[in-house]
Amino acid sequence: MSPSVRPTQLPLQGPPPTQNAPGNSSLAPRALNYLNVRTGFSTAAAVAVLGGGICFLPDVMWRGILGSVVAALAIISLCIELPWLNRKEVQSCSYTVTPDFVYISRGWLWRRSTTIPTAQILNVEIVQGPLLRMFDVVSVRFTCISEVEALRPLEWSAAELARTTVLLTRAEPLE
Repeated sequence: MSPSVRPTQLPLQGPPPTQNAPGNSSLAPRALNYLNVRTGFSTAAAVAVLGGGICFLPDVMWRGILGSVVAALAIISLCIELPWLNRKEVQSCSYTVTPDFVYISRGWLWRRSTTIPTAQILNVEIVQGPLLRMFDVVSVRFTCISEVEALRPLEWSAAELARTTVLLTRAEPLE
């Protein structure tokens, strides 16, 4: 993976990378920690909701069986997703932002890459919820006419560089 873009670095010029090729920048160094905590919270919430629902079953035998299944699935999820799947997700996500385009590539099993010409980007939004704030990272959302493409988690400096690059290009008069 390429190192993250530093705010003093100028964006690259030229054509977008070929389909499914990695971008020139990677996610924030704290991205793996953020994903691990988010996975832990999601698993805990799912176990709480399912466990609460199981408690209302009238048959005690089914409560025990379904409770064991939920517990086993939670343990399997945490043992596979935290150490392996989240790491693969972070390693396989990269991006490139230039005055001409935004390129985002992600996924290691099902590879997905998106190239958005800056002329089609209507807005660039930087969002930081409580969990993102805890890790001092942000989410950048590129809004187009047809959809919104999110890129997260990024450091503030990389997010501001992406936002500034796209919005300054949009502000330039067409010739």
